Amino acid sequence: MKKLVVAIALLIGSVTFAQDRVITFNELPKAGQQFITKYFGAKQVSLVTLDDDYLSKDYELILTNGTKIEFAGNGEWKEIDGKRNTIPTGFIPKNILSYVKKSFPNTEIVKIERARLGYNVELTNGLDLDFNSKGNFLRVDD
Repeated sequence: MKKLVVAIALLIGSVTFAQDRVITFNELPKAGQQFITKYFGAKQVSLVTLDDDYLSKDYELILTNGTKIEFAGNGEWKEIDGKRNTIPTGFIPKNILSYVKKSFPNTEIVKIERARLGYNVELTNGLDLDFNSKGNFLRVDD
């Protein structure tokens, strides 16, 4: 019973003190900074926020064209959403790029998300595709 009370108190405390706060680009983990500089250009950064709930940290970055990029606490990208704009593809697994190019030659990738067991990709034609962790196509998501 004591453990349950402590767990509930910790949960309430973490929710109560969880906060999003605006930070500078230089406060983003180095891996995230390098990712942005390489694929988007650091001058395109409009806003960086840190979501710190004391159990984990997540970062969200908005570019001047509206693209939203989410990073895990270690700076590894979690999601890139071009908001209907094409996103760079240099970081996307080659199997995914090959499948999209072959199967949907007149489309571009506008969003990619690392899911628990793979990747979710959204194309300019509105299709959502699921791939496994090795980038092999699984299905069209409804």
